[in-house]
Amino acid sequence: MPARPALQPGERVLVATRAHGARLLRPFLVLLLVVFALSLAQRALELRWRPVAEPWITVHAALDLVLLVAAAAGLLHWCLRPLLRWWRTRYVLTTRHLVLVRPGGPRRDVALPLEQLLRAVVERPRGPSLGRRDGRVVADFGPLGGLRLEHAPEADRLAELIRRAADDQRAGGSGGGAGDRRPTRVGQDEVVAPRPGPSVLSRRPWGRRTVPQEQE
Repeated sequence: MPARPALQPGERVLVATRAHGARLLRPFLVLLLVVFALSLAQRALELRWRPVAEPWITVHAALDLVLLVAAAAGLLHWCLRPLLRWWRTRYVLTTRHLVLVRPGGPRRDVALPLEQLLRAVVERPRGPSLGRRDGRVVADFGPLGGLRLEHAPEADRLAELIRRAADDQRAGGSGGGAGDRRPTRVGQDEVVAPRPGPSVLSRRPWGRRTVPQEQE
């Protein structure tokens, strides 16, 4: 199981979940495509060219092995890696922080204090929902930046819990300041607000033009 974030004294976990399984749709489709392409290529190789003498028998076997290696590399990159990333990434709401737990250990986690929350809203893609209740939860923490939780399950409920926990934190007094934890590297799920400067226009922190993407 993915590691839980380190909690401060008196801090409790309210919600710990991961992205909806819909996030695995693309890796699943890639898996089907790779398996189909491999089967088609092996069948074509077998029907079009069936050598009966050396060294062509060895060359035929080598080509078959190359196809297997290429398929395995594709599955590793486009299927297994996204699956492990999905499994080891968690969205955690505590009584003091909204935390994105990512693979790679605590140094890669991103946690922002609820007392700085400005708003938490749900963004859904256009088109029919087909009964799905997942969505993109965008939590804006003002100058600290924000978190964009893709395919959050029960998105409306999660956003409501985030807002309620932030209200409770502000009402009960600050239990952990913004300096307790700071955003680390920026990945596809989290957004760090742009630093103000003379040549930088003020933009929404989760706008595409201001979000650096982490290279896989």
